[in-house]
Amino acid sequence: MNGGDAIVATLQSREIEAVFFVPGGTYVTVLKALSTVANSIRAIPTRLESSATFAADAYFVAKRKPACVFVSRAPGATNAAIGIHSAMQASRPMVLFIANIPKRLQGREAFQEIDYRLMYAPIAKAVFEVNSINEVAAVTARALDLSVSGRPGPVVVVVSKDILDAETESVQIPKRAVLPSAGPDPVAISEAAALIRDARRPVIIAGEIVASENAGAELSQFAEATGAIVMSAYRQQDVIDNEHPAHAGHLSLNRLPFQEEALKECDLIVAIGTRLDSVTSNDYALPTADQKLLMIYPDAGEFSQWQADVAIAAQVGPTLRVLTGELGGSAPRERTEWRDAVHRKEVEFAQPGEIQVQGDVDMAKVIKVFNEKVPADCIISLDAGTFGRWISRYYRYRVPGTNAAPVSGAMGYGVPGAIGAQVAAPDRMVFCWVGDGGFTMTGHEVATAVQENLPVKFIVCDNAAWGSILVHQQKRYGDWDFGTRLVSPDFTALGRGYGIPSYAVKKTSEFASAMDEAMAHPGPALIHLHLDLRDVSPFTGSAR
Repeated sequence: MNGGDAIVATLQSREIEAVFFVPGGTYVTVLKALSTVANSIRAIPTRLESSATFAADAYFVAKRKPACVFVSRAPGATNAAIGIHSAMQASRPMVLFIANIPKRLQGREAFQEIDYRLMYAPIAKAVFEVNSINEVAAVTARALDLSVSGRPGPVVVVVSKDILDAETESVQIPKRAVLPSAGPDPVAISEAAALIRDARRPVIIAGEIVASENAGAELSQFAEATGAIVMSAYRQQDVIDNEHPAHAGHLSLNRLPFQEEALKECDLIVAIGTRLDSVTSNDYALPTADQKLLMIYPDAGEFSQWQADVAIAAQVGPTLRVLTGELGGSAPRERTEWRDAVHRKEVEFAQPGEIQVQGDVDMAKVIKVFNEKVPADCIISLDAGTFGRWISRYYRYRVPGTNAAPVSGAMGYGVPGAIGAQVAAPDRMVFCWVGDGGFTMTGHEVATAVQENLPVKFIVCDNAAWGSILVHQQKRYGDWDFGTRLVSPDFTALGRGYGIPSYAVKKTSEFASAMDEAMAHPGPALIHLHLDLRDVSPFTGSAR
């Protein structure tokens, strides 16, 4: 057994079912081992290492299980970094294996040499280096177990080529670690319940750990018991059914008027499974001096950034169950009336009609049609970019595990993210919403979807500009722009060049038939939306 065999055997011991990779000469032993276990581990070769890490990120969203990524030394490892950073900010687990140069060459700036500890330590949960063939299984097991423990996150494992090539007579694979059960302290539960009872208008902010623990049902029950409204943290729109009477929208780059009003009236913020990142907290403006803070999060280290009135370092699901039981009874009528009024404003805001578009394609109406046609459990891989604010405003997420998006704001996520989600959920429909800029970054991964027969439906929103940057320019300087206009290919022709059916939509009325045909096609398909740059966003106000 060689080092590659040892890694793959350890992956099997942790029931890893998918790996994404760009093949490299430094880890051919791993590729050989993967080829022998294709019945239990699906190995997806992407065209770029960033795509592999984005795909693994979205795989976890849909599967609630981590995937692994294999890349070669420096060029591959540096390309992978963007996805590791995004996964860390989203608290999504994966293990990235970097096949390094031989140990005897290290320390002299050899060909394609990088110190991966220095490189990855600031953006990954941990970085491990294997020192001998006898450590391969143990380090691999530790990395896999750590990635899903506590606050989930990406772990990097560096293995030299000579260790991957080395032979050993036997490998001892550590038994699978039992994930620690971090339950809430009874005293803290009593204090939290007292805070909630004393509050007049509590607001729940629900985040990434609710998603990773699949604790949506517990969140809904807790919201009903408290009568509080629920706002989802940045890019966590699927933590609660958007039709739930407590739902009050998504805390995104655009604060909405009814959200601002509700947050001003709020006297208690209940942060559940969110680290209150800068977007969610409006650049750390929350909580205000007159608001109390109850925070529930599995990683005690996050509490040092906040002065919480009650801090519960525990798993979200069990804590919500206990706290809901402690509260008992029904929520005060005054609270539920306030909650219902806020929810009505959110529902009204999500109805098409308010925005008068300038072009021939009305994105609000397009998304209304999309809402009506897609199954509730379909998965959306949403790239970064201003076009996505149309989806954030008008699309209704009904089911957990349906929203894959880059919490770091990294463009280029959409296409590879959709691939990862489709691998994770082969029986569900997966849609990629991506702008023209994001598509020209990683749209080449359509070739991967074709090669792997993944029936992703790609929807390219083409307004011929870097929309979000253009908004910044024009907000500051008026009718002026520089470097933000794009001359893109004909995406319909490009899709056909990849061998997939592709449909051009130049009028709103053409979208419904394009959707019908794309959804009916058994393989991947592409819809090219021709948008007017004047309709860059469905929001007015400050740009961020």
